[in-house]
Formats: sequence, C-alpha cells, structure tokens
Amino acid sequence: MLDINMMTSIDNLDDKDLRKLYTLIGDRIPPSVVYQLKSTKCRCKKCKKGGKGHGAYWYAYFTYKGKTHCIYVGKEKREIKPLEELEKKKIRMGGKK
Repeated sequence: MLDINMMTSIDNLDDKDLRKLYTLIGDRIPPSVVYQLKSTKCRCKKCKKGGKGHGAYWYAYFTYKGKTHCIYVGKEKREIKPLEELEKKKIRMGGKK
C-alpha cells in the first residue's frame, strides 16, 4: 500500500524521472488484453477470389514494452496469460521477435 511519504516523493519527481518510474512499473505489471473475433484469409482459391475468409477466430491484443502484440487464441475464446503466450510465440518462431 502506498503511504503519504511515497506519494509526496512521486509528486516531486520531474518528467524524466516519472517516465523512468513508469517504465519500471510497466515492466512488472501484466498487460491488459483485448479480445477480438475476426475472420482470416489464406491462399486458398476461395480466399484469393475475394471470399469472406475463414473463421471467425479469437485473437488477443496487448501492448508490452511499447509494442502491440497479437496472439491467436482459437475458435473458442479463452483467457490467456499474455507474457507466457508471447514467449511461446517467440519459441515457435525460432526465437525471432
């Protein structure tokens, strides 16, 4: 819990130090996730000819370290742990970001 002294100290920080604090805190708080249901298109004949695509499938969007990430969730919506899913995605892609 924040106490009065800590709040006063935060109030006295300049913009540069506030940004540093924000970055430190932001790296420790799991990002909030927004779920979206959308259709996707592939390279099949139907999609190439302007079809409506496949799905709809659930995707999770979140911002982490200043970058927005998209994670495929699947046909059924499920709650995800964004940082764990991001790590799995990096491993599947061979360590690429």
